[in-house]
Amino acid sequence: MVALWTGTSAAGAWRGYAAASTGLILDHASGIRAKGGALQAYLGVETPFGLSLGVVGEGAETWGARIQGQQLQLDYRSLGLELRLRFLRDGGVNPWVGVRVAHSRSTPLVLDDLGSLRRMLHDGLSTALRVGMDAWLGEHLGITASTAWQWCDVRVDSSATPSQDECAKPLHSILLGPTLRF
Repeated sequence: MVALWTGTSAAGAWRGYAAASTGLILDHASGIRAKGGALQAYLGVETPFGLSLGVVGEGAETWGARIQGQQLQLDYRSLGLELRLRFLRDGGVNPWVGVRVAHSRSTPLVLDDLGSLRRMLHDGLSTALRVGMDAWLGEHLGITASTAWQWCDVRVDSSATPSQDECAKPLHSILLGPTLRF
């Protein structure tokens, strides 16, 4: 059973990871249809059985539908923890799954109830489910590719109660970048 999770019949060594990725944020679910760029940084430590815990920071700037001469935006910054489980650790390619919980600060530019564009500011808890793959170019240098569905990174005023916020529709991220294993 351990071989399935770690890629060997015995536990490996403790490892550290540092990664910087860039890519796209896509809004498939709302009417805003925002698209834009994203940056992510990850620093984590991995147990001998492939389970890792790390600090992850992410930011995105997106642009969506054009209304009244301005484009709607779903922008955010987040900082939190990500738990990853790596498979086939001793191979040249390591697939993994991750779950992130973070504090996000969103500054969307959207229409208010009166139809005027308004920049909002919201803070709150966000989550993400991420699937990725590390391809190793050597013992310590690799390339990480990942995709995620992210909930509550962007919040907007509630249409029912304007003094409260609610989560925008989930965002989809696609990221690629270098990673170091030490």
